[in-house]
Amino acid sequence: MRDFILHDTSTKVLHTIWRRLKHSASKSPKRSKKFSETLNLPQTDFPLSIRNGAAIKRETKIQQTCSFDALYKWQQEQDRDEQFVLHDGPPYANGTPHVGHAINKILKDVTNRYKLLRGYKVHYVPGWDCHGLPIELKALAGEKKQHLTPLQIRDRARKFAQKTIDLQQEAFRSWGVMADWDKYYTTYSREYQINQLDVFHQMYDKDLIYRDVMPVYWSPSSRTALAEAELEYNNEHCSQSVYIKFPVVQPSPHLQELTGSAKNLYAVIWTTTPWTLPANRAIAYNSHIQYCLLKEKKTNTFYICEESFKEKLGPILETDLQQVNSFEGSCLASSEYKHPLTMELLPFLPAVHVAPDKGTGLVHTAPAHGHDDFRVAKKHGVSVKCMVDEAGLYMPDAGSDLAGLNVLEDANQRVVELLGDNVLQVEDYIHSYPYDWRTKRPVIIRASRQWFVDTHKLKDQAVDSMKHVNIIPKSSEHGMLSQLASRTYWCISRQRVWGLPIPVFYHRHSNQTLLNSQTVDHIQKLFLEHGTDCWWSLSQDQLLPDGLVKQLGLGESADYVKGEDILDIWFDSGTSWASLLKDVGDKADVYMEGLDQFGGWFQSSLLTSVALRGHAPYRNLVVHGFTMDEEGHKMSKSLGNVVDPKTVIHGDQDHPSYGVDVLRWWAAHSHLQSKVLIGSAILEKCNDEIFKVRKTLRFLLGNVHDYDSRETQISYSDLWPQDKYMLLLLSEFGKEVTKHYDSFNYSKVLQVVEKFLSSHVSSFYCHMTKDRCYCGERQSLPRLASQTVQQHILEVVTMAIAPILPHLAEEVHQCSRRKVDKENNDRASLFRSRWYKVDGEWGDTSIRSPMEVVLGIRDHVNSIIGAESPVEFDLVIYSTGQLFRTLEIFQPAGTASFSPLNELMQTSKISLTDKSLRYVPDDAQLVEGTLAINGVEKNERYVMVLSPAMGHFCERCRRYTSKSANCLCNRCHEAIKNDSS
Repeated sequence: MRDFILHDTSTKVLHTIWRRLKHSASKSPKRSKKFSETLNLPQTDFPLSIRNGAAIKRETKIQQTCSFDALYKWQQEQDRDEQFVLHDGPPYANGTPHVGHAINKILKDVTNRYKLLRGYKVHYVPGWDCHGLPIELKALAGEKKQHLTPLQIRDRARKFAQKTIDLQQEAFRSWGVMADWDKYYTTYSREYQINQLDVFHQMYDKDLIYRDVMPVYWSPSSRTALAEAELEYNNEHCSQSVYIKFPVVQPSPHLQELTGSAKNLYAVIWTTTPWTLPANRAIAYNSHIQYCLLKEKKTNTFYICEESFKEKLGPILETDLQQVNSFEGSCLASSEYKHPLTMELLPFLPAVHVAPDKGTGLVHTAPAHGHDDFRVAKKHGVSVKCMVDEAGLYMPDAGSDLAGLNVLEDANQRVVELLGDNVLQVEDYIHSYPYDWRTKRPVIIRASRQWFVDTHKLKDQAVDSMKHVNIIPKSSEHGMLSQLASRTYWCISRQRVWGLPIPVFYHRHSNQTLLNSQTVDHIQKLFLEHGTDCWWSLSQDQLLPDGLVKQLGLGESADYVKGEDILDIWFDSGTSWASLLKDVGDKADVYMEGLDQFGGWFQSSLLTSVALRGHAPYRNLVVHGFTMDEEGHKMSKSLGNVVDPKTVIHGDQDHPSYGVDVLRWWAAHSHLQSKVLIGSAILEKCNDEIFKVRKTLRFLLGNVHDYDSRETQISYSDLWPQDKYMLLLLSEFGKEVTKHYDSFNYSKVLQVVEKFLSSHVSSFYCHMTKDRCYCGERQSLPRLASQTVQQHILEVVTMAIAPILPHLAEEVHQCSRRKVDKENNDRASLFRSRWYKVDGEWGDTSIRSPMEVVLGIRDHVNSIIGAESPVEFDLVIYSTGQLFRTLEIFQPAGTASFSPLNELMQTSKISLTDKSLRYVPDDAQLVEGTLAINGVEKNERYVMVLSPAMGHFCERCRRYTSKSANCLCNRCHEAIKNDSS
């Protein structure tokens, strides 16, 4: 023996010492399975594999066994105090289910299932948006449309929409989406359309809907007006841009003073739509922009442009220019120019939309083909005349040189030719340009007589109402407000037949509108009795009875013709609150859709609801992103990067079958991302992550196979310190999961679940308690204590994942039910129970500091022994003061092989003492350290003596705890004797 001396020895040297000691020590006996049948090993019939279609087979069985389809009806029949309303934004009924549908429907289902478990009665009615040109085009593919009557077109479109609904509904059900699938809404149902007409008429009565000639986005390929939400932008569109000079024939007094008697004075303009030049009615300028007068010496010609453009004009003219003077735009007031095509004298007009550093500072103004242009014309009383028809062709009044030309094809070139020497330069211009979202063809802006919602009157109230709406994620808040701010008006009429007809009549001679409560009431009754097809099938007198017109004192029915427009599909879906929310308090708790709905359904719902009820129809807007391939590219069949959710679930010859829960895991993990990526590598990662969760849950199920919480549940006071610590972690986990569910942050839920299972359950608690659970007496207090904790973990974690992974959660639940209720084999769904309750005792934080102390010492031990197993060693810990008292919580002073401290350190034996150590065995290593103790000012010192385990190897527990060779340790001997008796 040698005196007690502290050595400052590096970890590398210590590892060398231990390797030498291990080689010199007797080798461990050969492991045998002689006593394996006496161990309390995990037992469960819960399968582990999720490969090769195993997952979807079990999920399909779970849906049947747990009556997924009956769950919504069941909860609706329950007496619950609180209601949760998630209003389903109707997907478009024009195609097969895709991953965009999947992320939307799954996220909604996660929300509903969570609220159901929290004790709410969930109100969720799935719906479909069934009108509009995309459906009409697909329904009529291959048909000679010009030979079809409106009724034939409507019949084909209706059948196509219903077929699509059936197809999509089948997919949504297979994804485990909870709903009453026998009761869904469609925008073409009679009751829905009656409610929609009520909204339309009330808004009309409040002067919030009007009819006027205004420029609108017009699709020549669809021959109908479009809303902004129906546009998509092509960033690679090529336009023909031109610089043109317009002769100024009546300069303002200020210009006359600058130019004298010069006759060659020109205003320079730039446009990317030469076809609109025949409709030019003014040149707009900004009164506060600085303009300049430039002179070409050779020809004594003057040009007017914005000062920042002057350096560009010389190269365009291929000549040198001299600046004569500069002046504010207000000096252009009262000037007139001659239109080089029509020879009309036209004005210069001030306009705030003319921006500096853009173009020449002088803006060609065609009121029939520009929103800003139109406002300037209306303000100054300039006439608006459209010379382009529905097909995008010049009409005869454009002149014989232009009539019949297509403005998107051959018109530009002809206009440039007619302008002759007035054209200064022509060049291609690549820029972002609006396209029809249905036909993928360019649109134009074209003035036509349409029906509009007066968004100007509604904007302020709509913006104010959004102050009471919570938008998730917060980063999306600006999207809604910016979309509202940029909306000048909302065109709600369409020139098609597949939709809800606007119930209006026009006087044959005066074009006066006939639309009032009496006519609308009559039409509503007809629609309810015959359906909206009657607008085309019934006679004029049936639609507008002569007696009704005379009663109104408005002449005769024959004096009127019915309108031929239908309502915009965004007005269709935007009035869904009138049908779906009237019986649930007029407001939904949540609208949940993609980012594009800020300009679509979110906004149309807001405007119509504010118009009639003064508030938004939702309390929360939850926004998800767009799906893309894993490289961040938009999916398209031509690129071959489309991911089919059906293939994800069932697989095919080139792809594995992952099952439904992998799709749901992916959707939840991607929730609040603006770009949602999906592909083989991402799905494989999701599958691996679920497998790890499944593996841990299976281990817990096996460990508690013989534990019945109804008969045996150890009280909190009888738990070991590490058991209490684990419950503290479980308590914090449970609260954090609830917090993230409450804030709709499902990706955070999964991150917390993964971290908890990996860091705290698998690698820490389950690993640490194996010896206690496997080798202790079956009904011993320490084993039952750990089983109690593991049962709590199993229940909380299963419930935590249930909204996202209902199939896995139900599978775990059913396995647990079989264990505790073998007689009646109760298969009640997990979702017929309630959310977990975190016991108040679990949150006792006083256990944290002692555990951190012990775990700190454990880390120190592990850093010394490296790759060696702790069971190969005995450990002596010397400490005093508060540190000693802390360690005594885990083991009273003395030596033990089966104590909380021993379990945490995983060594074969531990001795705890506050008596000074005078000697250290020659084959032992002494190490010292210090630890911070909560409430103690200075770190406290401890000394550890690590030596090869002195006991003999026990073949049952595989630790060096036996008193003699080839014998069981006392604990194992007692366990076998008592468990077999």
